[in-house]
Amino acid sequence: MRVLPLLICSATLFLAGCIEPSSDSDSVEVAGIETGGIEANRAEAYIQRVLQEEQVPGAAVGIWHRGKPLLLRGFGVTNVDRPQAVNEQTLFKLASTSKAFTTAALGMLVEEGKLEWDGRVVDYLPQFRLADSWITSEFRVVDLLTHRSGLGPGAGDLMLWPQPNQYTRDDVLAGLAHLPITGSFRADYAYDNLLYIVAGELIAAVSGRSYEDFVQQHLLGKIGLQHCFAGPVPESARDNLADPHRLESEGLVVDTPNLAGTEPIVLAAAGGMHCSAADMLTWLRTLMAGGETPNGVRLLREETRDRLWTPETLMPFSPQRAERDGGHFYAYALGWRIQDMHGKRVIHHTGSLSGMYAWAAVVPEEELALVVLMNRSAGAARQALIYGLLKPFLGAPEQDWLAYFQELYGAPKDAVEPEQLEPPLGLAVLTDQDLIGYYRDPWFGDIEILHDESGLRWVALKSPRLAGTLSPAGDGVWALHWDDRSLDADAWMVADRSDSGEILLEMQPKSRGTDFSYDFHDLRFVKLDGDRRLGEGATPAAPQEAAVITTVQ
Repeated sequence: MRVLPLLICSATLFLAGCIEPSSDSDSVEVAGIETGGIEANRAEAYIQRVLQEEQVPGAAVGIWHRGKPLLLRGFGVTNVDRPQAVNEQTLFKLASTSKAFTTAALGMLVEEGKLEWDGRVVDYLPQFRLADSWITSEFRVVDLLTHRSGLGPGAGDLMLWPQPNQYTRDDVLAGLAHLPITGSFRADYAYDNLLYIVAGELIAAVSGRSYEDFVQQHLLGKIGLQHCFAGPVPESARDNLADPHRLESEGLVVDTPNLAGTEPIVLAAAGGMHCSAADMLTWLRTLMAGGETPNGVRLLREETRDRLWTPETLMPFSPQRAERDGGHFYAYALGWRIQDMHGKRVIHHTGSLSGMYAWAAVVPEEELALVVLMNRSAGAARQALIYGLLKPFLGAPEQDWLAYFQELYGAPKDAVEPEQLEPPLGLAVLTDQDLIGYYRDPWFGDIEILHDESGLRWVALKSPRLAGTLSPAGDGVWALHWDDRSLDADAWMVADRSDSGEILLEMQPKSRGTDFSYDFHDLRFVKLDGDRRLGEGATPAAPQEAAVITTVQ
């Protein structure tokens, strides 16, 4: 991937305010307004500082307070290789802030009498299955949305990314039946994405339209959002599209594999939408107004809006976070997180995809709506913007939140390296020759282990970016290093044998910092009978009890 130092320097100049946005950017600014929170010019200076120090190429920020726009504009560039100024209508990936649109769409269907929040999912989607038959029969619509299913964190997310891959929404529905239930139903919080995809399929089933069409026409269209898309960004809107970036040792590079595609994607209902900061602010204002758009159109009844914001599942809330937030509780509602901060209710959600971060929040008591969209995965930057822009409206003591989160996460040039995990104990002694062949996991599908000029190779047949080299790390243990080093998710592979002698493979992350969506721990590969590819009649051995892997600390 090319890196152009001159263009990266140009991006830095934008962030530092040395180059003004072009005259046709139509940015909206209300500078110097006293809000009891933060002045617009001070907010701009803070945003520019955060983006420059954290090497974020571009962002769009909107703040609406007590009936007026405090700030709505872009910063930096959409792409470091082809610099174009970000403005308030630039499209960014929303990632998981898309979930709120999915729950609102369900609320509209509830109002139309086409489904009930407490209706059984199998009554709308008969093909819906989880590994536990009782949980399947008792699973309600609201359970799809509240991260309390009993599935583990990120269960099945390897069907969603890395993108692009060949999984379908039918694969997601079929795969759910094979994912282990590791927690307590309706008791344990564990963030998931797959069940939001099921929610999207439920919307399609009861509305008679695809998820993308229903949300685009009945929700986004009704609000009048012209720069917000539930499906692929149309060609006519792609000239103002922010591209994802990552920071490598030589500087910022465009995250090419994660560029916005032109076809519908599996995870649309969980995190696949694109929207501008201006349209996101209109969306948040509509919710703050009880479901009525700024143009006076009724999107949702107020009681439906309140249902979306009613806490359902308690989330982990450490003493450190309680002190930092000035709060007492933290909970998940329907596509939103709810907490108290310094005595005020804050309703918000983050969004995270490779090369793209987002945040949306409302504080009803303050008539406050905020949105931050960024085109680099920069945790310290997003957290610094969240706290630095929100806290002044809550009456919190002044603090340098960028310095706080840089100390916590590390600055970009010296980011804290996650702890590397020791290799687990092997459970069977196998030669490289023993390993060669095809393997199947019931939800992930097939992989091939082969030997070529580079050595022993691991290749996923439906996820082409998941291909890498296997290196011995002990008896029955191999280190798996992905060819695509941007994945940052190397793994351990552990071999075992069933009672009948079948070869079984399990996996674990190599680093404690591996994103939970690389849910290697849910994979249970069984070697196929014969070297046959997917769909050519190969069958795995009968399911075996999962082997326990003991990690050496």
